[in-house]
Amino acid sequence: MNRREFLKRSGVAVAGISVSQILQGGRLIAKTGSLSKCHNANVLMITAHDIGRHIGCYGVKTVHTDNIDALAEKGIRFQNYFATDCVCSPSRGCILTGRYPQANGLMGLTHQPWGWSLKKGEKHAAAILRQAGYETTLVGLQHVTSGDPESLGYQHVLSKDRKAAETVRATCKLLKKAREQDRPFFIKVGFFEVHRPFTVGTDTEKGVFIPHYLKDTPEIRDDLARFQGTIRFFDTCVGEILDELENSRVAENTLVIFTGDHGIPYPGAKWCLYDPGIETPLIMYYPGTNLEGGKVFGQLMSNVDFLPTLLDILGVDIPQNLQGHSFKEVIEGTKTNSPRNKIFAQRTSHALRDNTSRTVRTTRYKLIRYFEPGRLIEFPSDAVPQRVAEHTQRPKRYMGRRPVVQLFDLKADPHERNDIATSPKHASIVRDLSDRLWRWMEDVDDPILEGPLVTPYYTEAMKDYHRFRHQRRR
Repeated sequence: MNRREFLKRSGVAVAGISVSQILQGGRLIAKTGSLSKCHNANVLMITAHDIGRHIGCYGVKTVHTDNIDALAEKGIRFQNYFATDCVCSPSRGCILTGRYPQANGLMGLTHQPWGWSLKKGEKHAAAILRQAGYETTLVGLQHVTSGDPESLGYQHVLSKDRKAAETVRATCKLLKKAREQDRPFFIKVGFFEVHRPFTVGTDTEKGVFIPHYLKDTPEIRDDLARFQGTIRFFDTCVGEILDELENSRVAENTLVIFTGDHGIPYPGAKWCLYDPGIETPLIMYYPGTNLEGGKVFGQLMSNVDFLPTLLDILGVDIPQNLQGHSFKEVIEGTKTNSPRNKIFAQRTSHALRDNTSRTVRTTRYKLIRYFEPGRLIEFPSDAVPQRVAEHTQRPKRYMGRRPVVQLFDLKADPHERNDIATSPKHASIVRDLSDRLWRWMEDVDDPILEGPLVTPYYTEAMKDYHRFRHQRRR
């Protein structure tokens, strides 16, 4: 299936507005080249680990994220941007290949003992941009391969120990020496923060925000205070980098991107396909273009759309096998509707997280299908978050079997607590969304359609059996 056919099935192409027009005051006016200044622009991409949307500009008022908020205020922000997975490696792989985890092969964590990896031949953003003439540098964390990051297309790898201070220093050094006449750069700055453990103290200056899926217990409140402290530290690191860019020779021709991989590291968010598990930030800024002015885009967007959007903005050819949509015309204003009316995500279980599942989400409804037995977690959860992360405690669960399928009305039930999948009134919605989900799973060649998932560990475990069977046949 080529890219055009895939996009017709996995999203919705709308709007008969030409690229040279924009709606203003209810009428169409000419507008061309609003992002042409970004062609061959430098790219400074900063990623956080486990931050979700636990950020001031996304509505959490007890955190100190002054630098990230300031970037959003002068750039643009996507309000309904979702990940295709609720853990690190699969989501990051999707962001940087523009292909779903089932299609690119990175369906689980890349580090041991899980050992998932991109399929041979998959092209990372670094490789695509390098081929387009960019100088590509990784500073800090990447978490897409457990092998050599240079295999992804990076020409330079700095801050290999992934310590925040060194990551900041190395990035600032690159920006200080960059010159406008140099060939364009792609600098991917990856922080381990704000992943556990939280080691830089607490932040309770503006109080502590307790998400709806957590109980307000002393242990949880203290853990969230430490989480806020880590976020404050991380924001300071971002600020140092952005200050260096502002004072550099390349400030006017560098596209700044800030994003994350999945929801925050708490029961009810990370590790599950409820909205808090897949909600992520996306902020972009480039002076003198439509990527400035503090605009907020409410269209439904998936992180599989990130790479085609980035390449389109930069004027780089989009590979035909990318499975996301470009939002360039939405950003320019030449289209008022979203290129998609639904997003999809997958979860491949590991480490006592018995929730292998797939989901389809529209602006109104969310349908989740599970593929292994389990029980529903009791929300709000009082489990000690650090123990859950260390796999030494599991959140309390209701007795009985978890449903194979769940349906939530996000308008009436934004916290996804009232499962209406068995309601006769909603039977047609369950059927329609299930059909969309099955079709998407076919389109991305989801291996779970062929039977229980074969993991890299299982494949390795069975190698000797294949030797044994071959030897016995001789």
